[in-house]
Amino acid sequence: MANICCDDVIFYTEGNPKGLYDLWEDLETYIILNQNPDLCWIGNLFSHKKIDSTGISLRGNISYMEWNDTYILLSLSTAWSPLYEAYQAIAASYHLSFVMQSIEPGERIYYNTDTAHIFFPDRYCVRLYEESLVTPSGITIGEKLEDGEPFESEQDVINLFRDCGYPADTLKELRLMLDEDDITIFEFTNPYLSKHTEIGGKCA
Repeated sequence: MANICCDDVIFYTEGNPKGLYDLWEDLETYIILNQNPDLCWIGNLFSHKKIDSTGISLRGNISYMEWNDTYILLSLSTAWSPLYEAYQAIAASYHLSFVMQSIEPGERIYYNTDTAHIFFPDRYCVRLYEESLVTPSGITIGEKLEDGEPFESEQDVINLFRDCGYPADTLKELRLMLDEDDITIFEFTNPYLSKHTEIGGKCA
């Protein structure tokens, strides 16, 4: 059984509202959100819109979708890794831009392609492997932090752990302190920077 990767994708436009509207209309027509994975499979959109999927993984189901006039948000559960190329193909087909945030802890995937951090402001994610761990301040780490909790800045991470008794001034110092406590700080990265494509399928 494949590990589940959680993708959140924002499709947006600065000058093509019709493309955004058309995508939403097609999503509502071809994607049915329920317990049947066949009906919420992202491949349904590709099939009905005849979007070329050659060499593209479509192993993912849409679990949530939202349109607020300025962008469309899709949440998906995918197999092993993000469906970046699929989102790229959708954006190109409707002449839209997109950004994506993906998490799959088992494969150490923490991706955020929103380099401007407009839609996805998170920059760090903290993994706990024992929420009952007693911190230097005397409280358990689970009282202050949830496993997988995101943070928007390095200072936010440092401040929280300082409250727990870890007097670090930098993230490097903090990581050294947390190493023996089996707490890991992951930084969101963008491995697709070299894959930005021609107009209509660009990722911000």
